[in-house]
Amino acid sequence: MVSPMKRISIAPQLRFRHDGNDLPLDKVLSLLTEVQTHGNLQAASQVLGQSYRGAWGHVKEVESLMGAPLLTMARGRGAVLTPLAQRLLWGQKRLQARLGPLLETMASELQTELDDLLLQETDQLRLFASHGLAVAALVDFAGRAGLPIDVSYRGSIEAIAALAKHECEVASFHVPIGALAEPVLDQYMPLLKGKSYRVADVASRRLGLLVARGNPLGIRTLADLPRTGARFANRERGSGTRIIYDLLLAQDGIDPTTVAGAENIEFTHAAVAAYIASGRADAGLAIEAAASQFGLDFIPILTERYCLMFPESGSESPHLQALLEILQSGEYRQAVHAIPGYSEGATGRVTPLSEAFPSLG
Repeated sequence: MVSPMKRISIAPQLRFRHDGNDLPLDKVLSLLTEVQTHGNLQAASQVLGQSYRGAWGHVKEVESLMGAPLLTMARGRGAVLTPLAQRLLWGQKRLQARLGPLLETMASELQTELDDLLLQETDQLRLFASHGLAVAALVDFAGRAGLPIDVSYRGSIEAIAALAKHECEVASFHVPIGALAEPVLDQYMPLLKGKSYRVADVASRRLGLLVARGNPLGIRTLADLPRTGARFANRERGSGTRIIYDLLLAQDGIDPTTVAGAENIEFTHAAVAAYIASGRADAGLAIEAAASQFGLDFIPILTERYCLMFPESGSESPHLQALLEILQSGEYRQAVHAIPGYSEGATGRVTPLSEAFPSLG
């Protein structure tokens, strides 16, 4: 087993600046999160290992700087977050959902540069991946096992193109199961046709419409978006989900220009969910796990395969073999099983590209 490595990480941070004061909001946001969970400041401070007096004092300090209350205290009813506090928490969630994968990619790139300068071992497994919870768990498992892996989160087409140009050793993509499989594979065809690749199944997962809890607009299908005037949170072009969205619209004869807000672009499923949960959009196309994460309703549309792909010529790489061992382990399969909307039925299966997707053979 490779020993765990020293790694660079980058994390987004909210700060409040006013009249020469520059206050990080991490501590108060942690307190507000626990107050929201437990309903009072006493329990929140205990969970975080702080004294009640210290927690109260910090909340009052931030309130003083911001000029508005964060908590409403009521005898016998504990503490309730004010609209300002709620908006700050949603801002933090959206920040993490939108920037988290990007910052993880930047951290990997910076780590490689630092390793080069420090003359450290840089024989890493480069993975270009479409962001998702199962692949994020796989990267986490690899990190804990000490496997040197350099992950860059990209859209499916960009990831496959990088593999073809030898910019990475492993790429990920996702394909619907059923009628839309061939139209989606047609998008990948120029990059994959006749390639000697192998495909490793990571998971299957449900994709559908995300809407606010209770579905106030009564949305059931994509056709309801123009009818209701629902504001849509879209994905970037080149992402697998955007390809599926465009195909679904064409399949149902829906003019894309009739969907309000479709120019609102987010780069991950979680970012789409956070955008809807914060009230800035009414619907989006994303995985069920993102709906669960942000307390949204989920309307299933299809199930898709999420896969890794690598050249036959590199299949004997020790790093790749170590990654596949993790993928096929019972512990990892249990982790996939625990993600809402994910299934581990085919997790770890490895087949030639021509067998996994005969039309690409």
